[in-house]
Amino acid sequence: MPSDDHAEEIQRQRWAVGARLRVLRRERGYSQVQLAERIGIDHRTISRIENGVHATDIDMLWRISNGLGVESWQLFRDE
Repeated sequence: MPSDDHAEEIQRQRWAVGARLRVLRRERGYSQVQLAERIGIDHRTISRIENGVHATDIDMLWRISNGLGVESWQLFRDE
């Protein structure tokens, strides 16, 4: 079972990826609904990822990055 410190770090990383997703999405002028439609998922999933609530997998992050027209590593880049 992960330690509390480990669990907190995982949550921080979820928030960081979600915040980066929100920035990239807005820079490209997409609403959550528009991005979700582009990649064939429910818009609530985008919201949950952006808010750090949803622990997503690499396949979904790849779909999102493709939908945004960015490399998947850009979702992890800290600015």
